[in-house]
Amino acid sequence: MKNILIMDDDISIQQLFTQFLVGQGYNVECCSNGIEGLKKMSVFAFDLIIVDIMMPEMDGLEVVQEIRKDDTELPIIAISGGMRHASMNFVSYAQEFGANAIFEKPVSLADLFESVKELLA
Repeated sequence: MKNILIMDDDISIQQLFTQFLVGQGYNVECCSNGIEGLKKMSVFAFDLIIVDIMMPEMDGLEVVQEIRKDDTELPIIAISGGMRHASMNFVSYAQEFGANAIFEKPVSLADLFESVKELLA
């Protein structure tokens, strides 16, 4: 069974994604920021990371950069939300830093699942 780590400061997103992905047969762990996520990654092996771009303490762009320093193969899905009016294009930065797939909130669970399946194939 594949292990997925979800890093998102929105507990309702954590719960929604966890319930959905567990129902699809995946093991899921969650955390609320990048620092917690990187700590979990140092203890447990994950097959895929889902990371929110805007989080407290360490944002998703920093997380993607940190992961890519040591692991260029680990699939990463970056999710952005509430940034439509921001002056920076966080989505393009996430791609430049090495995210394999990008979604904007609200995320279609069907689209997310297709991306998870494809990246874990």
